[in-house]
Parts: sequence; C-alpha cells; structure tokens
Amino acid sequence: MPARDLLRKGLDKFEGNREQSDQEFAELFIKHVDALSNRSKLKLHLAIVGSTTFLVWLSVIIFPRDVARAWEVVSELNNKLTAVLIAMLFGLGFWFTYALFRLKFPDLEDKRFDGEILGSFHASKHSLKRYRVWLAATVGGILNVLILVAMDIYLVAGR
Repeated sequence: MPARDLLRKGLDKFEGNREQSDQEFAELFIKHVDALSNRSKLKLHLAIVGSTTFLVWLSVIIFPRDVARAWEVVSELNNKLTAVLIAMLFGLGFWFTYALFRLKFPDLEDKRFDGEILGSFHASKHSLKRYRVWLAATVGGILNVLILVAMDIYLVAGR
C-alpha cells in the first residue's frame, strides 16, 4: 500500500473522530443551555457560578501576592496551562453574565414563530436579542478576566 493511501486513510480517520467529538461537545453545550430554561436549575447554576466567581475574587483581594506568585509559577510551567486558567476565568464571568440575562429573559432560546403574523420579523427581532445577550455575556467574561488581573496587579504593586 503506497504511503499516500496510508496517509489519506489516517487523515480520514482523524477527521471522522474530530467531527464526532465536535458534535458531542455541541450536544453537551446545547443540553446545558437548554437546562437553564428551567428556573430552579437556573438559580442553582447562578448560585454555583456566582459563588465560585466570588471565591476567586475573594482570593485575589485577600491573597494578592500568593495569587501573583501562583500565576508566575503556572506561566513558567506551561503556556497551555496558562491558557486553560484564563479560559476558566473567562468562562466563570461568561456563564455568570449569561445566567443573569437568562433570569431577565427566560424565553431566550428556541422560541418558535411559525404560522404567526409577522413571524419572520419577530424571529429576526428575537435572534437579535439572543445575539446581544451572548455578546454581553462574552464582554462579561472578558471584563472578569481583565479586572481580576488589573486588581491583582494593583494590590501587589500597592503593598
């Protein structure tokens, strides 16, 4: 068997595995977003993410030098670990902001406008609202990371 055929076979297998893992991630993501339409699960999610975010902020405020030292150690060990840490901080801010918006707009996902008068107009308006909420959640996640880092730098430099 020529090397080109072996390479093509390996690439096809890799692409198939990658597509399957992407689809599994998308299904898991959709499952968790849909779970937030249940008010009690939303409040539980908000309490968990909010308390975790609060603990992170509290640790930065109370132990800024230890957090700065831990950040230096992590960043010296591995850049991927640093990226994972930043992604976790972003995710906490993102999901907290998104859950707060879901309290205000409980019908944010999967609203149907089929057969309604001006259904496409309402669908477009709803899609725009959903886009704005996701954008605000993204900004909330970015601000969480930036303000945490700025707060730690300020507290370490100020003491």
